[in-house]
Parts: sequence; structure tokens; C-alpha cells
Amino acid sequence: MEKFKTFILERKLALIISLVYVGLGTLSVCSLYPDDKFYGDFTSLLFAITFPVSIISFSYRFAVSDPLYPVFIIQTVMFILSFLILGYFSKNRV
Repeated sequence: MEKFKTFILERKLALIISLVYVGLGTLSVCSLYPDDKFYGDFTSLLFAITFPVSIISFSYRFAVSDPLYPVFIIQTVMFILSFLILGYFSKNRV
């Protein structure tokens, strides 16, 4: 447990960046359709910015628009992957 704690504390910046980036991607995917709660003009801009982490969720949402829980599962996996990748690069630089 101590190794996990030090792993997270050493990569705190990567954790914050991954959380914000994937969170914005999740927001953009969850507000694609006019019936969605957060639908707006910002959706296409957010999707363009967060394209690498939200393309799989967008594809799923485009095919099946109703349930949102698979989008959250996909975005959780993307968050973990982006955190590990950013953490790897930030650890090598320090």
C-alpha cells in the first residue's frame, strides 16, 4: 500500500492533468445530443480538444445513444491509461 501511495504522490501533476483532460472529454461525449442535459455549442470544441481520449466513447455513443454507463466505463479506462502514460513521462523528466 505504501508503494501505491508514493506512486500517486510522485505523479500528482499527471493525475490532475489526466483527471481534467478526460473529465472534459467525458463532458463532451455526454452532451452530444440535443436531449442531453449539458448540450451546447461548446461540445464540438471540447470534442476536438479531447479527441484522443474520447473517440471510443464517441463511437459508442453514436451507435447506441441511450445508456451512459458504458461511456463512463470507457472513460475510466482512458483516464487510467492517460494517467499511466503521463506519469511515465513525468517520472522520466524529474
